[in-house]
Amino acid sequence: MTVISTRSAAFMIDNLLSSTVNNKKKIIENDLNIQSSGNYINNNRRKRKSWTCDVCGKMFDRPSLLSRHTRTHTGEKPHVCPTCGKAFSTSSSLNTHCRIHSGEKPHSCEVCGKRFTASSNLYYHRMTHTKKKPHKCSYCDKTFATPGDLRGHTHIHQGTWPFRCNQCSKGFSKQTNLKNHLLTHTGRKDHKCEICGKLFSLHCNLKSHQKLHRNLQNIHEQDEPTSTTNDITSNQFFSNQFSVDLLQLFTSVRSYS
Repeated sequence: MTVISTRSAAFMIDNLLSSTVNNKKKIIENDLNIQSSGNYINNNRRKRKSWTCDVCGKMFDRPSLLSRHTRTHTGEKPHVCPTCGKAFSTSSSLNTHCRIHSGEKPHSCEVCGKRFTASSNLYYHRMTHTKKKPHKCSYCDKTFATPGDLRGHTHIHQGTWPFRCNQCSKGFSKQTNLKNHLLTHTGRKDHKCEICGKLFSLHCNLKSHQKLHRNLQNIHEQDEPTSTTNDITSNQFFSNQFSVDLLQLFTSVRSYS
């Protein structure tokens, strides 16, 4: 059995204590270095935010961001659409708007496949699938999926419609809704159904009307046996005529109900 002298044991204890102290020092030094580097980053961030808006006091870390923000106060819109002449305060807003003319919709919903010109529209569309309505009206208990829908609803309580019809004084939250409403006063109906010839003032109303034709067509096809190739043309005529007759009957029944 090995016997350790008192001097050797004391020496080993001193080494153990010193190594423990050194390790603790290193840990403390590392923590201080991390903290100082974090403070350095925070101080740099504070130093970077050196461009301040003279109107509202908001700070920015780049002069370009301040310049873009200032346009919200001045109303300046230097970016103009070459197709329709509509102006925008930022180039990104103009690029998104130009997709309306080109038909480009790069943002697709992974649930239903519906496509959008802007990522923000896709974001709010996703809420229709989750049924979440986090934006609550402060005047009533109604809730909405998007802040835009809430703002539009708030006009009902406040009576502060940004767009009003100059003929009937009806208010609207969006200019496009006002333009669509004005068509009801002019009587123009430029959208025609190719099946029954009915005219509509709005394209969206025509699309809703065409859905009814398709639903009636599906009902008719389920009741009919499979047709041969030679009967396709005649069956298309009779199916369209059936859809028109059934649609007229459906409309007349609704008018008396």
